[in-house]
Amino acid sequence: MMTNGQELYDVEDFWKFKLQVGLVKEASRVPRTRKLIKLKVDFGKEERIVIAGIGDQFSPEDLQGKKMIFVTNLKPKKITGIESQAMLLVAEDDKGKVYLITVSDDVPVGTKVW
Repeated sequence: MMTNGQELYDVEDFWKFKLQVGLVKEASRVPRTRKLIKLKVDFGKEERIVIAGIGDQFSPEDLQGKKMIFVTNLKPKKITGIESQAMLLVAEDDKGKVYLITVSDDVPVGTKVW
């Protein structure tokens, strides 16, 4: 189904994705890349490695210590030899500027987002 040129999905498709609050414990640039940042993210019961392609607009220091939203039930993907175990959600305007979506400090890590 299409509305205003966009394909529409059933809400059941959305519920397939597990969105969680994670705390970026460590962040570092991936060597020999321009955009990739390696994140070590705490989800409460576990820590995961996440590769984010936003290093052209943010430094690792911009990300470290922030609580943000991640998709945590995607299949792991190897990016430049590093397995990324989740996906960081960000906002992007029509000019390609990326904005971090941070979560209030009082929200516990691992909290489900919907």
